[in-house]
Amino acid sequence: MAITAAGTLAMAGYEMVRSASASVFLAHHSAARLPEALMLVPLAMFAFTWLFSMSLKRLGADRTFTATLLLSALVLASAAAAVRGNVPGSAFLLYIFGQAYIVFIVEEVWAFINSLFVPAQGKRWNGVIIAVSTAGSVTGGIVTGRLSVAIGSERIVWIAAGLTAVASLLGRLAFRLAGKRPTPPDRPPEKLADHFAWDLLRTGPTIRRLALIVVAAQSVAVLLDIAFHQALQTAVPQQDPRTALLGYFWSAVNLFALALQLGVCPFLLSRVPLRRVHAAIPLLFGAAALAAVAFPVLPVLAAVFFVSKTVDYSVFRAAKEVLYIPLSFTARYRAKMTVDALIYRSSKGVVSALLSLSNRAFGLLPLRFYPLLVVLLCGGWNRFTRGLPEPPVAP
Repeated sequence: MAITAAGTLAMAGYEMVRSASASVFLAHHSAARLPEALMLVPLAMFAFTWLFSMSLKRLGADRTFTATLLLSALVLASAAAAVRGNVPGSAFLLYIFGQAYIVFIVEEVWAFINSLFVPAQGKRWNGVIIAVSTAGSVTGGIVTGRLSVAIGSERIVWIAAGLTAVASLLGRLAFRLAGKRPTPPDRPPEKLADHFAWDLLRTGPTIRRLALIVVAAQSVAVLLDIAFHQALQTAVPQQDPRTALLGYFWSAVNLFALALQLGVCPFLLSRVPLRRVHAAIPLLFGAAALAAVAFPVLPVLAAVFFVSKTVDYSVFRAAKEVLYIPLSFTARYRAKMTVDALIYRSSKGVVSALLSLSNRAFGLLPLRFYPLLVVLLCGGWNRFTRGLPEPPVAP
């Protein structure tokens, strides 16, 4: 309950940051520069992943979690203040950090939970846990929608920083209640590759397949994200009204995801093999993207993006986390950060870099091009799921 509450506050703050940072970015830069910002994210993720592993080795999981939250709050508040002061590059920094910081917080929360559960518990409770944290996301989106025009997008980020700092206190309580259970029992890293658990990426069948799935999933996500925001910038050119619209959009995404988390996830994961669940998700996304290929306009692009995010935040997340539960501490913490943080965001950066190069070489790409690529990627994503192992059944 304590760790879920910490994640809930952090997610409420993130929803504020996500809408505000995207809108602030579009106020200072063209949407065509979004790929340029996203291609810088892998550099930040590599540095953050290494720092996380070093902190995990020296401070332990509990103090690392606290440090992650407090430092994130400080950077968010400082970046928002810099934007208000018209500091050059601050809008870029806020957007990039907003893309990166939440991944580490979320994955640390799940690494903690996965250290306490067995697979049967994960299938039963993961959807409920995600649902509770999603309630924070819904609240954050509603607050953003109601307050952004009145107080400004930058002050929305300050509120988010405060929520993130408070979440660190709940995280400390969770680790105290858990005692010594989440501490590492295996060999600490000795060389650079050990900090990223590269050996498990090469030899671990579950980790290797998860890495491929994450690459495909995030490539799909960035294509839909960029297409949606390009259409949005044209339709809603003013910053604060756009922030309000995004706040309501993400609130609706999380509210619908909440319904899936409570109504679908516990039933689906308990009765359908995880491999089939993972295989069905890209087929659904590919079918939705076909509609955007035929009609590449804002309402359709928003609907496809909406579907992808609701399923991502509910069924996909819950089913993915169950796969980590039977694995070692190194897999649950270091390999998980490499896959679900570094590879997760780096995939978006690589795809964004390719799109940026294409825009420079051929001019602004048509909106229809993005969902068309999504359809092709979903075919590969589906194939990657065929090698996923089924976690052992335990009471």
